[in-house]
Order: sequence, then C-alpha cells, then structure tokens
Amino acid sequence: MRIAFLIGGLALAAVVIVVIQYGPGWFTEPALPIEPEVVVTPIEIPEAQVPVVSAPYLGVGAEVAGPAQPEIVLPGLDDSDGFVLEHIASFDLPKMWIEREDLMRRLAVVVDNASKGEYPRRQLGFLAPTGVFQVIRRGEEIFIDPVSYTRYDVYLDIIEKIDAVLMAEVLLLFEPMLADGLVELGNQRGTGEQIDAAIDEILAVPILYGEVHLLQPKVLYEYADPKLESLSPLQKQVLRTGPINVDRLQRYLLKLRDALI
Repeated sequence: MRIAFLIGGLALAAVVIVVIQYGPGWFTEPALPIEPEVVVTPIEIPEAQVPVVSAPYLGVGAEVAGPAQPEIVLPGLDDSDGFVLEHIASFDLPKMWIEREDLMRRLAVVVDNASKGEYPRRQLGFLAPTGVFQVIRRGEEIFIDPVSYTRYDVYLDIIEKIDAVLMAEVLLLFEPMLADGLVELGNQRGTGEQIDAAIDEILAVPILYGEVHLLQPKVLYEYADPKLESLSPLQKQVLRTGPINVDRLQRYLLKLRDALI
C-alpha cells in the first residue's frame, strides 16, 4: 500500500490551513486582481523649515520612529519560486522537498484537495517513504506491522524543528500568492469554507494505539473497521503514519494555533 500523500506535504498544507483560519480575518474572499503600483515622489523640505523637537518634549520612555521598512512586493506565480526558496531557507528542508518548480501552485493544489478530504497524489508523490508497507498475519487475520509507521518519523523530525511562529510569519507572507494559485484552479469559494473543512479533517483523525485489523479483498488492503474505512482519503493517509506521528502532527498544528491567536 504505497502512500503518495506524505506527512511532509500534509503538514505544510495543514500549517497553511491553520495560518489562514486563525490569522487575521482579512482573506476570506478569492484574490482580486493586483492594482498597478502608484509611485509617490517625496516632497523635499528645506532644512531651515524642518521643525526640531527636543528629547524632553517626547516624554519619558517615548521612542523616536526609525526609518520605514521597505514594503515587500510579492512576485507573480510564474516568478515566485526564488522568492519562496529565499524565505524558507532557514527551515533547512531536504532538497528533494523544495527543488521543484511551481512551489506555490503545488501548495495551492494541496490546500484545495485537503479542503475536500482528498490528497494530491501527483503533486506530492515524490515524498514517498523508503521501505514497504508491512503487515502481520495470524492465520486468516491481518494487522498493520508497527514497523511501517517508523518510515514517517523523519518527516515529523524535520517539521518539528521549524519554529511555529516563524512558519506562521512566512506563510502569512505567502498567502496572497497562495490565493492566486487557488483562483487559477477555479476555486472561487473563498478560503473560509475550505479552510474550516480541512482543519477539521486533519485534527479529527483518530489515534489508534492498539492493533489495527486489515482486510485484503483483492490486491490492496482495507481497514476491517467500517468506521476507519469510511474516513476520507486524506484522513486515511494521515492515519497510516501511525499513532505517534498522528499525535505529533496534531500537536504541532495546535501549537501553531496557539501562536497565531
């Protein structure tokens, strides 16, 4: 049972979901066309006319404003890869995760799919874990071999090293580009509805510490418990990472939520 939608892409998508859901409530509509930039020429005031304010006038503890920070101009989606890589350089992600084209468009597909309980196999198939899915057979009964879960440990190790607050700041910066990517997909629902659905999907995945019984009606395995088998494709992919990793992912998302409230 090869898992194509893996923990790395899922967690990144889930982080975006949390940022949009619990960040400032100013992006609930589809992205609007970018207005042309207006250049304002500063007016020079002769030095003699510049008012001078003495320090005592400012009051105790008052601060003198420093130079204004330059406004960051976001690139279009076609030119966004370099911008994205520059701002996530400190995350120290594996090269195979980020040496791809159209990073923001890939992320838009992840979010769009997650909101519907689906997973983007084609966009994130490169994150497949090493090793094969293993089971334990006892007569006619089949159970998941817990060793299969350990294939995903490395993904959570990488993600947990990323500071939640820093991740939130970067993804808030990316949000307008993400919104453009969603509009390109024909996603006109706005972000609110789909984000609510996606965050619920991920946090509702059950944590199964006991043995997990499987069936094999044909080639592929299925969960013997009808409740587990009826989970959405997204939830079942998360479930297959194992109880410890599901718990780690959900705790990370909750930590991000706390950092953003």
